[in-house]
Amino acid sequence: MDCKILIGGEAGQGIQTISNILSKFFYRIGYFIFTIESYQSRIRGGHNYSLIRISGNPIYAIDSEKIDILVALNSETIELHKDQVKKGGYIICDENIKGDFSFEEMYKVPVRKIAQEVAKTRLVENTVICGVLLGLVSGDLEEMKKVVSESFRDEYIDMNIKALEAGYIYALNINRRCREFPKREREGRLIINGGEAVGFGAIVAGCKFLASYPMTPGTAVMNFLAEHEIDFDIVVEQAEDEISAINMAIGGFFAGARSMVTTSGGGFALMVEGLSLAGMTETPVVIHVAQRPGPATGLPTRTEQADLNFVIHAGHGEFPRYVTAPRDQKDAYYKTIKAFEMAEKYQVPSIILTDQYLIDSKAVIDGLHVPEIKNYRILVDKNYLRHKITEDGISPLAIPGEFDGFVITDSDEHDEEGHITEDLNIRKKMVEKRLRKKLAIMKDLEEPVYFGVDNPKVVFIGWGSTYGVIREAISNLLEEGYEIGHLHFSDVYPLPTKILNDFKDKKLYTIEGNYEGQLAALIRKELCIKVDKGIVKYNGMPFFVEEIMEGVREIMG
Repeated sequence: MDCKILIGGEAGQGIQTISNILSKFFYRIGYFIFTIESYQSRIRGGHNYSLIRISGNPIYAIDSEKIDILVALNSETIELHKDQVKKGGYIICDENIKGDFSFEEMYKVPVRKIAQEVAKTRLVENTVICGVLLGLVSGDLEEMKKVVSESFRDEYIDMNIKALEAGYIYALNINRRCREFPKREREGRLIINGGEAVGFGAIVAGCKFLASYPMTPGTAVMNFLAEHEIDFDIVVEQAEDEISAINMAIGGFFAGARSMVTTSGGGFALMVEGLSLAGMTETPVVIHVAQRPGPATGLPTRTEQADLNFVIHAGHGEFPRYVTAPRDQKDAYYKTIKAFEMAEKYQVPSIILTDQYLIDSKAVIDGLHVPEIKNYRILVDKNYLRHKITEDGISPLAIPGEFDGFVITDSDEHDEEGHITEDLNIRKKMVEKRLRKKLAIMKDLEEPVYFGVDNPKVVFIGWGSTYGVIREAISNLLEEGYEIGHLHFSDVYPLPTKILNDFKDKKLYTIEGNYEGQLAALIRKELCIKVDKGIVKYNGMPFFVEEIMEGVREIMG
C-alpha cells in the first residue's frame, strides 16, 4: 500500500497543523511516512503545501509528484495541483471554495458550517478536515482523538475533538471510501524530522550551550533546544548577530561547556572569522549549517546542496576541520553526536551540513540508542602547556579553573604555553602540529555506504540528504536489470578514501543538489579520481525518485 496526500493553501491557513496530525496518526497506526514541506518566505498568503507519503513498507523519499488525495484549503491549490492527482484520486475542499472545477471525485464538504455548528469558531476548520479524511479512509477514530488531544492546548482540546467527530460522521454519511488503512504493529519505531534529530543528538552529546541568530532553516534546531532547555539544563541564547553567536559558542567550549551554533549559508558567512579563531586557538566548536539556495538571501525556504565548497574552504589560513552531511533523520542524530565527539577529541571546528529538505522532512525510523559519550578533558598540573606539540598534533585539553594553573591561548601565533610569538621556527612547528590532526581525523571517518550489484558498470555517488531518494531510485532500476551501484557519503571532509578507491576504475557520476557538481570536483581535486557531474538539480526543490530514474536511464543509454 502506498498513498500520497497533499495539503495545500496559503501561509497561515494551518497546513502544518493538518500535516502534523495526519503524519502522527498514520505513524501511530503502524505505517511508514515521509513528508516534504514547500513554503514561501512569507507569514501570510502565497502558496504552501505539505506532501505526505504513507506506506506499509519502509520508504526513504517522495517517489513522484503524483498524488492520491488533494486537500485544498483554497481554490489556488486546486488550480495548481489538480493535474497531479492520479486517475481514481480525490480532491477534498470546503463547499465555499470558488472556481469552475470539474473533477470526477471531488468532495465539497461544508467545513466552515460544521465548525460553526460544533464550536462556533473557524479555528477548528482544519480539525474538521482531519475528521472528514479519517472517515473517507476508514481510520481509527479513537487513535485520532488521542493525536488531536496531544496537538492542542487544554482549553482547545474539547472543541477540536467535537470538530473531529463531526467531520468523521459527515464522511461516513457520504458512504464513499478513498482508501483503507487497517491498524498495524508499530514495532518501536519513531517519527522525527531532521531539525529534531539534530537537536536530540546535541542533547545526547551533552550540549550545554547554543548561541544563534535566527535563520531559516537552521532555526529549527534552536527552537527544539529552546523547547527542552529546562529539562536538560541547556542555555539557549539568541545572539544579536552571527558574529556574536560563533564567538559565544567558542567561549562556551573553551570554558568547558559543549557548545554549538545553528545557521544557514548566509549566517555562516558572518561566522567565518570566528571559524578561523577556533582553528588557531584549537578550541572545539560545533556548527550546524542548514543549506538553502543562495547566493545572498536566495530562496530562504527552499533546499539546495550548494554550500559544500564553502564550508570546506571557509576561513583564512590553513587548519583542519571535520565536515559531516547526514544521510537522513536517523543519521542526523548519530552524526550530531559524532560532531561533538570529533570537535572535542581533535580540538577542531566540527560542521554538520544539512539542508531545508532534511531539516523539515519527517520520517518514520527505527528506534535510536544512546552511544557511549566520551570526555576528552583531562586534569593537569600548573606546568600545563595548552598547545603542546605532540606526535599526532593533539594537545592535552583542560578546563580553566579546574586545576592550579592557567589555560593560555591567543588568536596570534603562539608557543606551546599559548603566549604570542614572532619566532618563525615556532610558527612552522605550530602549523605542522595543527595540520597533523587531519591525518588523525581520517582514522575516525565513516566510509561511504554502498548499495547495488557486486560488479557495477556505473556507480552513482551522492552525499548528504539525497541518500533516500537515490537509494529508492537505484533499487527500482536494479529490478529493471541495470548493473549499477550507489555510493553515498555522509562524512565529506576529509574525504574517506578506501571504498572510493575500490571503484576508481568504474564509470563514476555524482547526483547532487547543486549546479556545478561540487562533490565530483572535490573527489577529482583530493583523490585524482575521474568523476563526472551526473544528475543535478538546483531550482530549490528536492529530487523525486522518478527524476533520478529518468536521469540514470539517460546516462546509461
